[in-house]
Amino acid sequence: MAIYHLSVKPVSRGVGRSSTAASAYRAAARVADERTGETFDYTRKRGVEHAEIVLPSATASEAGWARDRQRLWNAAERAEHRKDARVAREYEVALPYELNATQRLELVRAFAQELADRHGCAVDVAVHAPHREGDTRNHHAHLLTTTRAVATTGLGTKTDIELKDTDRARKGLGPARAEVTAIRERWATLVNEHLAQHGHAADVIGLQDGGQL
Repeated sequence: MAIYHLSVKPVSRGVGRSSTAASAYRAAARVADERTGETFDYTRKRGVEHAEIVLPSATASEAGWARDRQRLWNAAERAEHRKDARVAREYEVALPYELNATQRLELVRAFAQELADRHGCAVDVAVHAPHREGDTRNHHAHLLTTTRAVATTGLGTKTDIELKDTDRARKGLGPARAEVTAIRERWATLVNEHLAQHGHAADVIGLQDGGQL
């Protein structure tokens, strides 16, 4: 049976993290941080099967700059001035081992596109193979999202999921925790749809895993 896992974690300067380092590590890439002068080079990291950046459908054609990983995450770092700022949000998902590599990538892309369209953010996707010493079924992916909406020339306002609940209420939205719950439920539904599409009867149920807002 397919295993459900979706965790949500903030990437925050308050605990010494940066979006540039997180993106480089997840994608096995080299990213220079213009704010700190550091360069994060994980190009020798093994186990990354695929990496790409997914943009909102509404702005993808005008915001091609955001497909450049270094430009994107440096823009995310420049946009925040607080020393404890959240600079990205990470979703980690388990991918069904019942699907083949192409099918797993299709599933991740579909989820990434929904996140991008739902929040207007960029989604940096990295598909990882199972760890060599671990469970061989543990195919998984990391989706690093910007906390600000993608615009033609840069990043704009904070996405709705990043707003305080009081600000969300002013916009007629429920609490951010309810938004995360909806995303978790949608992932379960999407996994089930893709399993069924490829002839698998396995079924996953959402909400087993927690996460941080």
